[in-house]
Amino acid sequence: MELLSLNDRVRSVAAGDGRWQVPVAEPASTVVIARPGTSGFEVLLMQRSSTMAFAPNMAVFPGGKVDPKDHEFPDPFMACAIREVHEEVGLKLTSLVALDHWITPEVEPLRYDVRFYLSIVEEHVEGALVTTEADTILWLTPAQAHARSLDGSLPMLRPTQIALAELDMCKNLEELTDFARARDIAPKLPIPTLKPTGEIRWDLVNGYTGEPIQTNVGMAKQETTGRHE
Repeated sequence: MELLSLNDRVRSVAAGDGRWQVPVAEPASTVVIARPGTSGFEVLLMQRSSTMAFAPNMAVFPGGKVDPKDHEFPDPFMACAIREVHEEVGLKLTSLVALDHWITPEVEPLRYDVRFYLSIVEEHVEGALVTTEADTILWLTPAQAHARSLDGSLPMLRPTQIALAELDMCKNLEELTDFARARDIAPKLPIPTLKPTGEIRWDLVNGYTGEPIQTNVGMAKQETTGRHE
């Protein structure tokens, strides 16, 4: 099937006309790795290679798709998170807390159903790139990383940007841990809604039940390539 333009995909999904066949969102996991810093705490980000089909040049938390061997464990998503972090930045995590859950918009050609986790590590932990999927590893405060996402010097997907803004509300690792443990986590899916005027409004819904979470959240850019069409 020929790939429609982003605008056509958005309108097809909003209208439900079937012109765009929505790809299945593949299960995946990602981890916010945080360590003590001089200004509260820092988080680890990787800047993906320009050759990657998904999110080229974008800053991401370590993670990836759930592998068949992850299903050998009671929680395949957590097993995936631990495995991917070790394969990408060489760190062996032992303790993770569920943090968030995002699903790539249905208008995208590459889609993922992603569980976000939080892991706290010691101040001396650095990590090192093991994967060829990224060119750079960065330790930044959430405020620094979020500011760079806004000025364009560190492009990133919207869930990453939102996560950083939320992390920045925590002053230290204790607050961050409490924040994660107290969260009411739902699978967030941005969807285009066709208004009576013919205009498109983006809403946020529960990706499993369709229950509304938030209306008029702003247009989601093309997540998988970073392009605006």
